[in-house]
Formats: sequence, C-alpha cells, structure tokens
Amino acid sequence: MTDVFRPFDLVSDATRIGELQGPALVATMARISRTHPHYRDLMRREGIRPAQVTSVSDLDVFPLTDKAELVAAPERFRLEPDPARPEQYAIWDVAYTTGTALGRSTPIYQTAHDFRALTFAQRRMAEIRGMGSGGRIVNLYPITPLPHGAWLRCNHAAAAIGASVTSGMSGRRVDGYPVVRDTDEVVAITVRANPTVLWGVPSYVRRILQEVVATDGRLPSLRMIAVSGEPCGGAMRASLLRLAGEAGAETDVVVSDSMGATELQCGLVECVTGAGFHNPAPELFHLAAVDDAGIPVGDGEVGRLVLTHLDRRGTVLVRFALGDVVRFTDDACDHCGRGGGRVTHHLGRDGSFMKIRGNLVDMGALSNAVGDLPRVIEHQFIIQPPSSDSLGLEELVVRVVTDADACDEVAREVGAAVGRTANMQPLVECVDIDAIWSEGPHMKPRRIVDRRPHG
Repeated sequence: MTDVFRPFDLVSDATRIGELQGPALVATMARISRTHPHYRDLMRREGIRPAQVTSVSDLDVFPLTDKAELVAAPERFRLEPDPARPEQYAIWDVAYTTGTALGRSTPIYQTAHDFRALTFAQRRMAEIRGMGSGGRIVNLYPITPLPHGAWLRCNHAAAAIGASVTSGMSGRRVDGYPVVRDTDEVVAITVRANPTVLWGVPSYVRRILQEVVATDGRLPSLRMIAVSGEPCGGAMRASLLRLAGEAGAETDVVVSDSMGATELQCGLVECVTGAGFHNPAPELFHLAAVDDAGIPVGDGEVGRLVLTHLDRRGTVLVRFALGDVVRFTDDACDHCGRGGGRVTHHLGRDGSFMKIRGNLVDMGALSNAVGDLPRVIEHQFIIQPPSSDSLGLEELVVRVVTDADACDEVAREVGAAVGRTANMQPLVECVDIDAIWSEGPHMKPRRIVDRRPHG
C-alpha cells in the first residue's frame, strides 16, 4: 500500500500543527519501539510504551538525547530496515557533522524515503525565502573531506525547485585528485554563470564577491545571497549588500539567512530579515525549547533547542539537544502568517565555556557580543601563551575584519564588548579576511584557535 503524504497549510493550519503532527508521531513511536536500537532499549529500560506518546505534548516522557550519545554510537540511531518496505530503507546518502568536542565526525544516514522528504522540505524553504524556479544558483559551499549536508542539499534544492546550479568546488585537496578549484577559478565560473542566487557560508561568499569586484567582474542578475553555517550579523549583511551593488547587481539584493543542523539535513529559514528562523517542514520535524532538565520553557523564553524526527527511516532522533540556545515560539509569524515553530533569537551554543586566565568564559556569549558590533564583519579569538613574559598570563587576541577606516575606534569597541562580557582586556587586531580563513577548516573559518601547549 502506498503512503499518502498530506502537507500542512502552514497559514490556515498554524494553530493546529501540533495536533496534525500526532499521527506521524504515533507511527514513529511504533517504529522506534521495534526497530531502533537506542530508543528500543531506552523505552524498555524507562518503561515507556508507544501508546503513551500520541501527541508532541507527550514527548517529555523521553529524556533528552545528548549529542555525545549520538557521537559515541551513531549506528545505534539508525532504524533497522523493514523487509516489507525495502524501497524506503535503501541508503541514499550519508552526511557527516563537521566535528564535535569529542573530535569525531558523525554520520547521519538518509534513506530513499528521507531523500524525498528532504526534497519536500527544500521546496518549502525556497517558498518561505521567496526563491523560485528558473533561477541560477552558484553553490559556494566547499567540498569537504567527508560528505557534508550543505554542499549536497544546495544542489538538491536546485533540483527540487527547478533551478539550475553551478558548483564552485572549492575546498582542500584530498588524495591528489585535481577536482578542487582555486579561488580565481571559482570567481571566474561565478561570473560566467551570471547567478540570481549565491549560496554559501557568509564569510566565503563575501570573499568571492570581493574578488569579483577586484577583477572587474559583473553579476547583474544577482537577486539573493542565501547564507548558513555561521552567524550573519548586521555588519556582514551590510558588507554583502554593498559588494553585490559594486558587482553590478541591477536590483535590490536580499540576504536570506538560515540556521542549519546536520541532524536536520535542511535549514530553518527567514521569510524576511529579522522574522526569525521558521521550521520549513513541521510534517517532518518537531522543534521545542527546554531547560537543562528537559522541561519545556514558556513561549519566547530562553531554552535549549531540541529536535524530534517525525517521519524518517535512516538516522532517527527523539528529543535530541542540537546544542543551540534560543528563544522559540509556536505562534504564527507576524510577517508571513506561517506556523510550525520558529526560532526568534539565536543566543549561541551551549557547552561553549573555556577557561582563560583562570576564569570560565562563555565563548558563545563572547562571540555574540563581538559579532553584534555594527562595524565588525568577521572575527576570531586566539588564546595563546604570553608573548613577552613567559610567567605572565595567557593572552586573548581578537582578530576582526571591518570595512571601517577607523580601525582604532573599532578596536576600542571590541575591547569594551569583551570587557563587559568576560571581564578581561584583549589584544585586538584588525586583519584581512585571509588571515582568519588561513587557519580555518574547510567549511568556514575557525572561530576559536587555542594555541596553548595543552589547550
């Protein structure tokens, strides 16, 4: 028997989405209780019966799933295939996280069923963003040593909406195969493609736009810059728009930010700037915010973002703590009227504390404080041994990229922000973006560099 997928009307059904998610959740509970190694064992151990969970409001009978549990045993989070439905369980692709505090990348498995579901989610993302068919996308995500969802899903999104796509194919050369392009090659094919959309990590998109302008290239058809992978603050957004204008964009360009996660394999997206990050497919994912004990927080209160998959056959997660600290609401969006859940404020990552000069510093809060400064486009923290007095305190260096001519003023603003947030005085350097990218990994610049001997 063929399953019939009925998408929600996110506007008309905005107040009923939690109720509509129930049937999918009931089916998921039945599957995981039989064929999910991790949750099958957990349900038996905790005495959780599938019949107890008939709506998303019942999910709190499950303890939170910590990222360390997934990293330690990713194979135990895959459903065992159903012999009666082999076409749903065939592996379509595998995407890896970019790394964790435990130092291991983790595979997330997509089956044929999941690929079709994610294709639907991509259509919704495009609809929310205002991205239509017939466009020309340049995919500026890099080729990473292990498969990563960003590069894969950008190409799939183009297929889903009927757009063409050109892939830049930047990245680190691995195994000697000459398939990775240098920056000048990426710039050249970007100009030749005359894209309507540039899609990638904001700092790398900015780098390509800078080179397009420096080489007198033109991008007259550019309409949207779609970004994810790192925060895109006001200064970065303004810089991208300015460079788009200098590259010859003939109409107003939109910077469309998104909040992605490897465990989602898609992104939460904005309908307009500042409206928050919408769940594009509540048919597939349930999102909520909880406190450290796993208890749901009130609408708009600060909490940890947790994910429950409602209709997957590969890697399946229930009440999985994504690692983001957010304000979250289930209310319909004031701008577009859509429901389904929305992150109204992203406040950083949990577990981001480091000890510097004997003090425990919240690096997520520190990054937000510096990144939110209006003239800071990009930034990086370096913790290093003292440069002069070998017995002195370790140094916190903050590298910043700014379009402003007044580096001294920006440095003072950065120093004041660090002082307010971490109660310490940093060394501030204004640098070119290449100084930060040269130490970065393959997906985006590294935000924190610890040069201490045992850091």
